[in-house]
Amino acid sequence: MNRILFLILLLSFNNGKVSCQSFSVRDLLELTNLPSNGINNFMLKKGFIINHDLHNDSIDASFIPRVKIRKKPVQIRQGVDFYQKNGSRYFVFHTLDLDDYQNGERRLIKSDYIHDKKKNIDKDSLILFQRKNISILASIEVKDSVAKYTFKLKQRKIPDSVLYAEDLLQFDSNEFLESYFGEKNVTKDLYYFSEKELKKCSVLFNGTLYQAAFVWGDENNLNNLSYIIVSNLLPTKDGKQNSIVNENNAWKFQNGIHHGMELKDVLRLNEADFDIYGNKSDFAFMVNPDNSGKINFKKTALMFNCRDCSDNIIFDQPDISALDIVKARLPMRVFDIIIYP
Repeated sequence: MNRILFLILLLSFNNGKVSCQSFSVRDLLELTNLPSNGINNFMLKKGFIINHDLHNDSIDASFIPRVKIRKKPVQIRQGVDFYQKNGSRYFVFHTLDLDDYQNGERRLIKSDYIHDKKKNIDKDSLILFQRKNISILASIEVKDSVAKYTFKLKQRKIPDSVLYAEDLLQFDSNEFLESYFGEKNVTKDLYYFSEKELKKCSVLFNGTLYQAAFVWGDENNLNNLSYIIVSNLLPTKDGKQNSIVNENNAWKFQNGIHHGMELKDVLRLNEADFDIYGNKSDFAFMVNPDNSGKINFKKTALMFNCRDCSDNIIFDQPDISALDIVKARLPMRVFDIIIYP
């Protein structure tokens, strides 16, 4: 009897050395529902305190478990970082416990977070989970034979409104795009990157005056936006069937450009001459991005079309001055507009 009582007292004493509640992915998801000024109070209730020993300009706050007694070094097995960047909030949950990691992945799946079904959650060391405006990258890093498990959550700001084509650059995943505009307004398609190469894309408002194709850098997760194409004829598998032949795409741009705009009007907006690739280039009729003026052609790429212009001798060179084309009275108009993040 005395031996059992002694063991109970010993366990109670040891448990009192490190007094904290365990943090989980469920708590990580709960943080997304809080305003930024309420995060500290939530973490305090979970038994975490701010780590004042961490000096990192890129992190707004770092939390570690509260430790009551530190007569001996205590291994910190969990930690949570918080920071904001480019309008998004980031929560990073670190743990040394495999159970935290596996239970966290199962919690995300149970909470309807989608992921690449080709991935094995028990074996793959890098898996992306997505739901609406939230993405969570689950990763495993082994250093000096010690495994560190991390859940990096990114919470994108939901736009109040979308007025210009450039506003679409906020939607850097198909999941976020569908959650804002509705699944019925987003079509998964294939983009013709070249004659032989196809890339997965998403088309917003397919077959309407507001259609736009989102080309993804991560085709497996339809994530990581590469660029957006705005045109009345999209280079996609279904683009020919849903083209808008006799009308211009209706998206407006902050720099004043619009689909179907005449070359002379683009010159006026730019307030400087610029070069257009000729027939001897693989990018014929596209604006050379290395130009100066009011329009940033590296962020807004323009492709022109011109009826009965291909055989004109003025285009028989690597590049041509836009001003020279206007002086030649050639009917060039904006055909494709490509915007980059």
